[in-house]
Amino acid sequence: MEKTVTIKDVARKANVSISTVSRVLNNSGYTSASVKEKVNKAVDELKFQKNMVATAMIKKQTSTFGLIIPDIKNIFYGELTRAIEDKAHQHGFNVILCNTDNNLEKEKEYLNFLLRKGIDGIIFSTPEINDRNIREVMKSRPDLPMVILGSKVQNVRLDEVLVDNFDGGYTATEHLIDLGHERIGYIGGQQDSYATLERLKGFKAALEERGLPLDKKHIKLDEFKIHSGYEKGKEILAKKDRPTAIFAGNDAIAVGVYKAAREVGLKIPEDLSVIGFDDSQFAEIVDPGLTTIRTPIAEMGEKTVELAVQIIKENKNFKESIMFPPTLVERASTASIKKVH
Repeated sequence: MEKTVTIKDVARKANVSISTVSRVLNNSGYTSASVKEKVNKAVDELKFQKNMVATAMIKKQTSTFGLIIPDIKNIFYGELTRAIEDKAHQHGFNVILCNTDNNLEKEKEYLNFLLRKGIDGIIFSTPEINDRNIREVMKSRPDLPMVILGSKVQNVRLDEVLVDNFDGGYTATEHLIDLGHERIGYIGGQQDSYATLERLKGFKAALEERGLPLDKKHIKLDEFKIHSGYEKGKEILAKKDRPTAIFAGNDAIAVGVYKAAREVGLKIPEDLSVIGFDDSQFAEIVDPGLTTIRTPIAEMGEKTVELAVQIIKENKNFKESIMFPPTLVERASTASIKKVH
């Protein structure tokens, strides 16, 4: 069996100390160019493979983030994960992906797993606003770098990267009102979701400012999934005084509304206008193209990684909340009610 080359062998070959080899391999501290060259030459000649676990023990870093999301099957999280992974790779970090399915027990198991692995930080996307697991981790590991992406957690001070959900909800509703719609429905995600509640607040504010009534039976909360848009869409569209427009809490819900509308014989946008939220790939795939509120997914993911890297590498010790503005993207799923009725 071939003998494993150790850091001691590299030090002997280069005629330097073990700590010097460690500094060169980990790019830490000062080492002269000539010494670096000697060490790197010895590494190449001996075909030395750096032991990541040993390096992690020395540096107390694993160059790894944990990324906790609700559901990778959701196109939004697929795009977000890709942006985070690409940016992390640029900074020399790996990403361990964990899907919670919005299950707090599963989330807790993943957090414990990541802590055992000695990860350098956690990027936590859209937890519940009352997420007890995050509170517990912050109590037991206040030193752990953690960035919340897309949400807020009550009574916990953390670095946050958000889209202005209230403004997005307001803009979506205002767009429908400007097209002449007065009966507008809202189908949102989980009722303990920050995004759901903020978008609902924006929806209500736009109606109130324009003097339109709020009909509670046209407001449904469930999950940010296609089946939610379909099931809740069928409920709303079955009513005699059904809405002439629906604001879907995300693009996946909007896809479900499309399906529900087809089943009850309604055409989009002739009989029903639909607007989504996120501007994920769904928005361009569906027919007609979905009018939606664009969340800058890639930019938010990249900024989150930059914050996490700052905390880990530069010891950033102040907390900040970064808010990205959403924008309206008009396609063919919304139309003036005056033209179609």
